[in-house]
Amino acid sequence: MGWIKGEGEIEDSYKISKIAAHVPDLVVYSTLTNDIPYAENFHGVLLFADVSGFTNLTEKFSLSSKKGYGADELTRTLNSYIGEIVSHILDAGGDILNYAGDAILALWTVERVQLSEVISLVVKCSLNIQDQCGVRETEVGCQLKVKIGISAGKLSKVIVGDEISQYFVVIGRAVDEVRLAEGLAVASTIILSPNAWELCERDNIAIDPIENERAVKVRYIKREPSFSVEKYQDSIGTSVEHDKVTRVIGRKVNLAARLMMHYPGVVSCDSETCYYSKLPAFYFNELPKKAMKGVKNPGVLYQFMANKQQMYDHLM
Repeated sequence: MGWIKGEGEIEDSYKISKIAAHVPDLVVYSTLTNDIPYAENFHGVLLFADVSGFTNLTEKFSLSSKKGYGADELTRTLNSYIGEIVSHILDAGGDILNYAGDAILALWTVERVQLSEVISLVVKCSLNIQDQCGVRETEVGCQLKVKIGISAGKLSKVIVGDEISQYFVVIGRAVDEVRLAEGLAVASTIILSPNAWELCERDNIAIDPIENERAVKVRYIKREPSFSVEKYQDSIGTSVEHDKVTRVIGRKVNLAARLMMHYPGVVSCDSETCYYSKLPAFYFNELPKKAMKGVKNPGVLYQFMANKQQMYDHLM
């Protein structure tokens, strides 16, 4: 019986490891004994990578692919491209905090004294991403591109919820600044936020100033970062092997792609989207049911019928 118990423990450990591979290190290594809600302060470097070309790609696949296959090709193309970006981040020791549509937010947790060295590490990672993934041609003639913002500084992890369900959010000036930096970036560029530029090894990063901004555009790195990925990983002591075969296209994104293909020329949505829009029911008409590959039981689907003036009147 002891052998059987050991086997079960190994199986449970394996299952936990597989789940943990899809969860941020920031959560996996959280303290579980604190009363909720609670906050933990730390220093870190943030990378925000935003992919452009998704809308054009979706439209092209919906028009040029055989009926029922466009969404599959779209899913494969985006998973391959974003998965490659994620691999670069993980190889550089980054922790994927979140996916927001076709954008990725990653974190390198550091001690305050390591910030300048790790900023160089993240800049090197970003340059590798732009070198390998900066512009990607697709089979339907659309280009996928990525722009990157980097920030650094003090952050806070806030845990809320109850004993059954808990949620985390990362807040702080660096979060605001990484959004600012990404907003200043254009496709195939890397922007350092004002705080990241203040804290980095300035003599090692070649930049172009941005007019009327304290943020700067990265050109290249002069020498390899002295702080290696191995040294960084040793310093934080993490051991979870994250899944690099990233599936970023979830059920909702897949459904949206199918709706675009099967109900062309209209604004369509599912019942959940209709409900949470909080718009009057007469703005929506029920759509006829259609079999959609890869979508089981989507429920009632609706066409949004309101015009611009009705929306303006509703919002005002």
